[in-house]
Amino acid sequence: MQSLPAPRPTRKPVFKVAFLTACAALLALFVPATLHASPVTYDLTLTPYAGFSIGGTGTLTIEGAPASSGISIYSAALGNLEDLSFTLAGQTFTLPGDGTAIVEFQNGSLWDITFSQELGKGTNNRFALHTTSNYAFYYNNELSLSAGTFTATQASAASPVPEPASLLLLTTGLLGGAALLHRRMVPQRIS
Repeated sequence: MQSLPAPRPTRKPVFKVAFLTACAALLALFVPATLHASPVTYDLTLTPYAGFSIGGTGTLTIEGAPASSGISIYSAALGNLEDLSFTLAGQTFTLPGDGTAIVEFQNGSLWDITFSQELGKGTNNRFALHTTSNYAFYYNNELSLSAGTFTATQASAASPVPEPASLLLLTTGLLGGAALLHRRMVPQRIS
């Protein structure tokens, strides 16, 4: 009777466990960053109509870029309008305003800002700003008016956040490496 060869002692795949742990740690770091859209800031220019004299500037910060087709709506109530401010004639109007500010993009371009705020209410020097597709700035105790249009230009972008496709590619590579390592470390069985 022939005796079978003694089985080779198996060693624990320490390297494999360390590699898989490192992969999981990398995923834990990158997944939250890709799921949270990065803020996009626009510089606003308020241009008075002919016959009006007061224009100004502003900024608008939204969470994530608007869709390139269709309608994208941003508001403080939705939690995706981070900042909105205007400066005209030395007066600054900012969120929350009257609390109902809404910014609408159509096909990736600014279409409408709905915003209203009054400064100095009850004083001798009241200012008010109302916007909806254009702006109306009331000054001189709200007895005088300047009106016009506003445009938005995207401010320079910060460093980009990894896209989900990049994360998928990284994950696939890490899992493929783990599978290859596992195959090399598991002894082949001969039948």
